[in-house]
Amino acid sequence: MPFMASSLIPLVAADSFTLWLYRTTDTRAAVLSPGYFGAAADRLRAGHMLLLGAADAAAILPVRSGAEVGNGLVLDAASSPLRLAATGSLGFSADLSASAVARCVSLLAMPSGVNEGESFTVQAMAAGATSAVLFSVLDRGGTVILGPATAPVTAGLASASFGAPPPGTGYRVKVEDAADPLVAQISPSFVVLSAFALLMESGLSLLAESGQRLVL
Repeated sequence: MPFMASSLIPLVAADSFTLWLYRTTDTRAAVLSPGYFGAAADRLRAGHMLLLGAADAAAILPVRSGAEVGNGLVLDAASSPLRLAATGSLGFSADLSASAVARCVSLLAMPSGVNEGESFTVQAMAAGATSAVLFSVLDRGGTVILGPATAPVTAGLASASFGAPPPGTGYRVKVEDAADPLVAQISPSFVVLSAFALLMESGLSLLAESGQRLVL
């Protein structure tokens, strides 16, 4: 059926904007056809909005120039909703190769005690891919106090020399692979003894430790 002017009702009007309600037994497609609202061109202006209650849909339509309306937004429709089905797949592959590398370090015999002021040498055996090691001296709390000193591995052996730390107990030596710090070993503890002397000099005289003059 054609446009019914009596079914076009203004709901809200503000300045140059008007929201209209239009109910009809026509379909939405018929309402969207060119010239449908031609008889209301003096009322419908570009920029107005129209709430449509059609026979097969409820929609909000924008009004364009010449009382033409756009497709707008469908709020409800008698037809089945649009359904889109899609499938997809994602391919992923990775190649990982690895080879084992043997590394080994082992401290040789350590002195149980070192005298104050002396130097001492530590040695370690190394095998596999280990080409250099690091030697360190630790205090009783595990803090490095001397080193680390880098030593190359020659014929499976490496060595380094240190000056004795201050007198005390609980000192240890640590050796580790220079390329892999997880390959390491820590020695048993050793002590550093205070320096001592049985004889002392006083001018041209020799004194015993008690301070008495020694007569030969």
